[in-house]
Amino acid sequence: MKNKKKTSKVAVVGAGLSGLVCAQALADNGFEVVVLDKGRQPGGRLASRQREPSFDYGAQYFTASDVRFKEELDGWLEKGLALPWNGRFAIAEQERVGEDYSLSPSSPRKQRYVGVPKMNAFALALSCELAKSATVLTQYRVTKLEIDGENCYSILGEKSGDSVLAGQESVQEQGLESGIDCFGFNGFNYIVFNLPPVQVAALVATAGGALSERLLASRAFGIVDQVELSPCFAVMVQFAKPLALEFDGIKVSNSALAWVARDSSKPGRTGESWVLHASPAWSHLHLEDSLDDVTTALLAELALLNGQELPQAIFTKCHRWRYALAQNPLAVGSLLDSENKIGYCGDWCQGNNIEAAFLSGLHLAGQIVQDAS
Repeated sequence: MKNKKKTSKVAVVGAGLSGLVCAQALADNGFEVVVLDKGRQPGGRLASRQREPSFDYGAQYFTASDVRFKEELDGWLEKGLALPWNGRFAIAEQERVGEDYSLSPSSPRKQRYVGVPKMNAFALALSCELAKSATVLTQYRVTKLEIDGENCYSILGEKSGDSVLAGQESVQEQGLESGIDCFGFNGFNYIVFNLPPVQVAALVATAGGALSERLLASRAFGIVDQVELSPCFAVMVQFAKPLALEFDGIKVSNSALAWVARDSSKPGRTGESWVLHASPAWSHLHLEDSLDDVTTALLAELALLNGQELPQAIFTKCHRWRYALAQNPLAVGSLLDSENKIGYCGDWCQGNNIEAAFLSGLHLAGQIVQDAS
């Protein structure tokens, strides 16, 4: 992409990998970009626990097929932000719920990689690089969308904490409107949503009146609205002693569990730490259960998988992902409502993995550059 004069201002709502990639490509093309995310750190489901013991409780690993993503991966490998995960993998099945599991080794068709020292390493590196040419704000929750008479968007919301990333000017120094508990940015020619579809729908509805009706009636939103993201519980547990399981990553079928990983087998990790992902069906059925009850149930399933009583757990924590993997992902790269200047990107636009998220952000940036030219 060739550089162009700064003529358009873009708000990217959501700083998952797709949003970061889109923002960087737009900034490289001369767009004025503001990225806002409600979380404490960028990365979305590239989520890692920051305190010790650390865990990758979101995306577990990634593979690379597309040449553009391979080139990006080469850069991460060179900088030590990613390394191969050469673990031992298996598939676990049980004929009936509650019965013993049968485990069979599996060989990955592609090399698996992980972020180092944590899964979110390359997302944090991308956000720091992006902060040199754009505004990246965390703990900024966008709650309302508006449009003025010149068809420029405003976004409003609530902020908390020290939300400016290192190396950036403060919001006040950049001339952006701000308050102690709220904010309001305006003058955006494009809005990019890197959010789960159901959250997009809720935010679009806040526009109200003719704008909301126009956006909800668009062909792009009609496609977005068809995508459903299933929930997923992630249990993080560290044991005092190693488990009997000889595998580091296990794909589980016909169970409350969908995935079990010895997180500490990944490069740069230590201890006997495990991450358990519940299946979409089980997570949906128990979505409002207490986190303690979910933890107890999934550890019981792990014990069955382990074939014997589990050793003492010295740390446990459960996270509820309300919107995880798409049940019906698209294969369109990204979506741009060129009439209303609204773009949608995320792994669910391209597939259900990290490479899909990267390619979706890149695809949407290309659409916006072409639309603005």
